[in-house]
Amino acid sequence: MSRPRLYRRLYLCLLCLLLTVSCLTFPASAVSPPPESAQVGAACLVCLDNNQVLYEKRADVQLYPASTVKIMTGLLACRALADRMDAQVTLTSAMLSGVTGRSLHLAVGEVLTVRDLLFAALCGSYNDAACALAVIASGSVSSFVSDMNDEAARLGAVNTYYTNPTGLHDESMTTTLHDTVTIAREAAANELYMAATSASSYTIPPTNVSEERVITNRNALLSDTSQIYRNGYCRGMSAGMTDEGGWCVATVCERNGASLLCVVMQGADVPNGEVIPAYTYVNSLLSWARTNYGYVEVFAPGASLTTVRVGMTGLSSSETALLVPDGLSAYLPLDVSAEQLETSWALTGVWADGKLTAPVEAGETVGTVMVKYGDEVVGTARLTAADTFRRNGFMNLMTGFRSYLGSRACLITVIIFLILLLIYIRSVRKTGGRYRAGTWKKRGRGPRRPGRAK
Repeated sequence: MSRPRLYRRLYLCLLCLLLTVSCLTFPASAVSPPPESAQVGAACLVCLDNNQVLYEKRADVQLYPASTVKIMTGLLACRALADRMDAQVTLTSAMLSGVTGRSLHLAVGEVLTVRDLLFAALCGSYNDAACALAVIASGSVSSFVSDMNDEAARLGAVNTYYTNPTGLHDESMTTTLHDTVTIAREAAANELYMAATSASSYTIPPTNVSEERVITNRNALLSDTSQIYRNGYCRGMSAGMTDEGGWCVATVCERNGASLLCVVMQGADVPNGEVIPAYTYVNSLLSWARTNYGYVEVFAPGASLTTVRVGMTGLSSSETALLVPDGLSAYLPLDVSAEQLETSWALTGVWADGKLTAPVEAGETVGTVMVKYGDEVVGTARLTAADTFRRNGFMNLMTGFRSYLGSRACLITVIIFLILLLIYIRSVRKTGGRYRAGTWKKRGRGPRRPGRAK
């Protein structure tokens, strides 16, 4: 065989191979498993947009809360003192007595604003500032702790019990990861709390007993002083450690349109200067989510979901399409398929009984569509009618009459009629007579005959 012919055959074989490969359909890359760490006791990653849990480890195990206590402290303080941020407060012995641990060295008699104390407690995680806030908000530390436990119960954090507002270790003060995430989710919705815990630093102006003080955020994910752990997409929450509770870190990451809450508890302690596993694990989980999850369009804006009949129009064939005007996107694994999603819808408002009846305006919200992935609802959107329908006049009249027959007004009318009828019958019986053909006849003897008068 000549060389040109050989080259030609090799070229044709290569071309066929390329065409075959190009026609193959490759499946979407599978979601990789989440990173694991033996140096972290419990962890959770949840999407705040739809409450979908992306990762969870030892969620219901009893743990010491350590610094996560200040999430509840900050939440209650922000609620109680939001309208008093610029009020000046003179610190008392009741606010500072018995405070240990991380301290800003506040002094009895020192005058600060509520704002200064709030940022010191939540941004700097100082215990003396937290206790001062507790007294200002509730009158005493014990009353504030009682309020903390009441709020935990209200939120459904039934396995959490607080004994102080700082997180200093107490054998009887315990929580679970699940409860901590529940409380953190509530705090993440409070703008003042998130502003205070998101600040990379805060400056307290000079006071009557101290020079200017600059506070840096205790959470290394947010502090400008810690480039090893700093994550520019993170906002708010808390960080700290106790010997018994280990390192606890909580933060909210906002990236690519999604808000993710990450909580890590019982992280291992390390000697000064070594890498803290709790921080690196938070960043690892957030990086894993960014690679494997994202917003997936389930319904395009204006998509038609289904068609339903419309009653009370006078026509037997009236029907309209139900549209998803705003579309629906859900935060999901990037390899999810349509077959893995469960879609359901329901009429709402005056049509909550499941029947769509005129009058209906085009574009009017008539229902809701819900999308589930596994057992979790990952997205909801409103449904609107595609067409306008007027109610048939005669059917409208009959419906009104039928409604009247079943109304309280009709019942009252019948009762009044029966009462009046009863009164009439009783009055007739009392007079002892009867009315016939327009003549009143008295019972007893008939009329006297003429000429028989005595």
